[in-house]
Amino acid sequence: GRVAAAADDAPRPRPIKRRKWVMPVLLLAPTLALMLYAFILPLLTFMRFSFFRFQGGRLIEDFTFETYQRFLFEGYFRLIVFDTLRLAVYVTLLSVLVGYPLAYALWRINRPGLQRWLGLLIFSPILVSVVVRSYGWTVLLADQGPVNFFLEKLGIISEPLELVFNLTGVLISLTHVFLPFVVFPIFSTMVRLDPELNEAAKDLGANWWTTFRRITLPLTLPGLVAGAQICFTLSLGAFVTPAMLGGGRVLILPLQIYRATSD
Repeated sequence: GRVAAAADDAPRPRPIKRRKWVMPVLLLAPTLALMLYAFILPLLTFMRFSFFRFQGGRLIEDFTFETYQRFLFEGYFRLIVFDTLRLAVYVTLLSVLVGYPLAYALWRINRPGLQRWLGLLIFSPILVSVVVRSYGWTVLLADQGPVNFFLEKLGIISEPLELVFNLTGVLISLTHVFLPFVVFPIFSTMVRLDPELNEAAKDLGANWWTTFRRITLPLTLPGLVAGAQICFTLSLGAFVTPAMLGGGRVLILPLQIYRATSD
């Protein structure tokens, strides 16, 4: 009897806990399903169609590698890939050259109210429709637009510059819209810097340039690299702005894909 009573009083084993990955997977399930439906499946569909030929906009069920042969070996497509990469590199470099000083200036402002307004101003291009923004740059950069007008009035140029329907206009517009994606990752790393590091450097006799080069820049490189990666990726997939400001003269891969699939 005592043995049975002791067995009844013994602590029962706890139910096995769910594995730690079950809850994260459940939380990510809606996002994963959306990505699968809106991103993965369209890519797989395009990949499937790439092995067939189209004639007059109609699919011909004839399995072939002709599309890949043309893309890899024809000079026209190599030129398109080169121009796409060149545009993405130029936009990224220009965004970094403008964005890092802008993020640094935003970080050095000691007035929170002014800092918030300037942050909103930097973020504002994303709030505007891409069509409206591209059309606005077309007007601003036109031969008789405000930019050429003020440059002529200041005596910097004697005749209007060709700033639209070429690579220059596309570069300016894309840099304008992708600038926030560079500024805010850099700014987020700057606000996490320990101010005692700069104070210690000054106490040791370091000037502003030495402090920036040895402390600020290395510690903000993760934000700089992240912003450059985002800008480069977005530039590779830009479509509306090159189509409107390029005037058909800027050959990039997204435009070529659209033309090839819409004919």
